[in-house]
Amino acid sequence: MHNKLKDKGLAVISVSVDEANNKEMVNAANAFLRQQQPAFVNLLLDEPHAFWSKKLNFTIPPCYFVFDRRGRWTRFNPTDFDGDEWQKAMDNAILKMLDEK
Repeated sequence: MHNKLKDKGLAVISVSVDEANNKEMVNAANAFLRQQQPAFVNLLLDEPHAFWSKKLNFTIPPCYFVFDRRGRWTRFNPTDFDGDEWQKAMDNAILKMLDEK
């Protein structure tokens, strides 16, 4: 989706919530990213699980946050949907946001 819609203004950032001091988990995440070669920014959140899970209202990744041009956001957590309905809902929200000026 990033490659398809970046010219319309879509910007993607991935954030890993692996424990920053767990070198094995961080190395595994980095190996995965090297294999995938994403064309967008990838960050490692250096906050304890208790902080981000409460603040972001989820406990188990993946979770997706989609921001519009004004900074308003919608959260898409696959556990909140049946099957792949989250993907359809998120794709529709992104397309709608990109059409807004």
